Amino acid sequence: MLTRICLRRSVSFVSGACRRLSAVPAPAIDTPEGEAEIGENVRSLADQICQLSLMETGQLTRVLKSRLGIGEIAIGAAAPVAPSAAAAAEPEPEPVEEAKKIFDVKLVSVDASKKIKLIKAIKETIPNLNLVAAKKLVESAPCVLREQLPTEEAEKLKLALVEQGAEISLE
Repeated sequence: MLTRICLRRSVSFVSGACRRLSAVPAPAIDTPEGEAEIGENVRSLADQICQLSLMETGQLTRVLKSRLGIGEIAIGAAAPVAPSAAAAAEPEPEPVEEAKKIFDVKLVSVDASKKIKLIKAIKETIPNLNLVAAKKLVESAPCVLREQLPTEEAEKLKLALVEQGAEISLE
């Protein structure tokens, strides 16, 4: 069910039929001192617009766009505004880097005294890998052990192999 909300009431749009669910009084319009009061004709027009159904609101939008020569505007796109003095004085926040979610687990180096334990650990943690292939991987360090692992699984593999004497990097 697709539900749309108007400023004055809730409207439910189901299978092409539009029905009003409940009426809510329009919020009061306060005018700060020094500004002109809103005219009665504008208030009346606003009340009439809020009484329109969803279908009528869409039609009104199309008519106003064609009469005023307004093209399609992407939602969230706004006209550029000159920065105010307060905004210019504040430094821009540093861009936040997104946390990487997929990693390649790379064997960087091996502690020679723990090589046999590491070979067994790699054989157990990497599926479809026999003892000979695990030995070749360990001897060919630096090399990528597993590719495209989720963060949690990559960290788990890294901890297991570091305990067995490997130096692991996540890329």
